[in-house]
Amino acid sequence: MELVESLNNALSYIENHLLEEADSELAARHVGLSRFYLERTFSALTGMSISEYIRARRLSLAAQDFLTENAKVIDVALKYGYDTPESFTKAFSRFHGVTPSSARRMSTMLRCQNPLAISIQMEGARMMNYKIEQMDAFTVAGVQQEFQMNNSLQEIPKFWQEFFEQQMQQKVCPVFGICFDADESGKFPYMIADFLKSGSDMPEGLVAREIPSHLWARFSCKGPLPEAIQQTTKQIYSEWLPTNGVYEVAQYMEIEMYSAGDTSSPDYYSEIWIPIRKKA
Repeated sequence: MELVESLNNALSYIENHLLEEADSELAARHVGLSRFYLERTFSALTGMSISEYIRARRLSLAAQDFLTENAKVIDVALKYGYDTPESFTKAFSRFHGVTPSSARRMSTMLRCQNPLAISIQMEGARMMNYKIEQMDAFTVAGVQQEFQMNNSLQEIPKFWQEFFEQQMQQKVCPVFGICFDADESGKFPYMIADFLKSGSDMPEGLVAREIPSHLWARFSCKGPLPEAIQQTTKQIYSEWLPTNGVYEVAQYMEIEMYSAGDTSSPDYYSEIWIPIRKKA
């Protein structure tokens, strides 16, 4: 359960620094996790990014300030990290559905994001199918783009849409979707790729990357995309990694493998690969 403890320590750090500089990089550094790993686990468990959670917590507290104090909009805006009253009012209205001035009325309906605490409940869990496999290093070639952790869930599907609109599948068969580790700014490379066979020519416009030799946990997914992948990803991070007791993430990378066939079929097969090692 070390992962659960680390997640809750990261959430405590964020809560204690809501009025200061709080982001996933600082929280990850505080608990000794990769930013990518922290963000990936958090989004799999909650369905939102850490930046969205921080924004929701701050705007929830801002609403309480208007209800309990005779606070000015500009003071509350600065308190919760907004540069101008206008940017704060826009964010507040989008979140709560009302303006800050309306929030002062006791009868106004407001939203509230309470502080989160992560726990693992195995009751009613779905069965998972996986295998552990040692794999040699291999090279992939494909198209690559950088994404920010805080909006990747929305932007990566657009990347896939552009891939097919530009008919890039004529250059590279989309066998893999690969997330690599993020840098300190929260940017990470993502590839749509295929195996690059030894001695093969590199198609123009593609990039190549070597995937190092690793022990991999390969989880099978059966069902239409993206639902089957999303469900299995959530189970990996909420059930298997925290509770298996033997393995931990060895390198912050994640590979989705897609088979040929109809991705909307209830029998469509795909996999998620996580590089692992035995715990010390």
